[in-house]
This record gives sequence, structure tokens and C-alpha cells, in this order.
Amino acid sequence: MNSEFIQSKFRDDNNKLVLKAILNQPYIERKELASQLGFSTEEIDEICQPLIDHLIVLELASQASNNIESRVPRKVYLLNPEVEQSIKDSL
Repeated sequence: MNSEFIQSKFRDDNNKLVLKAILNQPYIERKELASQLGFSTEEIDEICQPLIDHLIVLELASQASNNIESRVPRKVYLLNPEVEQSIKDSL
């Protein structure tokens, strides 16, 4: 993993907030992450996409728990275990 890229992401407060929230609550759903941090889901997508592209954050699709929404996959996020310790050390 590119440690310089990770360090550059910590310069942005939004990235830091998102990474800290995902670290504290692995497998957090996109909607829940957005509501916790006061962002829209579109803003969460914009913040997370570079982190996903560099495999710092892993985005998984999961089935919704509600029967009505079960056909719509939900996005959940977790930190890549390979970089989790370096992120913990940086926070």
C-alpha cells in the first residue's frame, strides 16, 4: 500500500472523519455512515471512491435486512486489514 497516499488523505478532515467512523464501526452501511457524519450519500461516495480505488476502504454489497428492500443491495464499508494498523497509528 502507498503510505504517502494514505498520509495525503489524512490532510483532508472529511477523509479523516470517514476513516475514523469506518474504523470504529466496521461493516457500516453507506446510509448510516452518511447520517452519522452529516453528509449526503453522494458526498460519502465522493469521499470514499479514491479510498476504494487504492484499496484502503473495501466496499461490499450486502442484501438488505428488510424483506421489502431485499432486492436492492446495500453498500457497506470496512478498512482493508492490510492497512488498518497504519491507519490506527495515524489517527
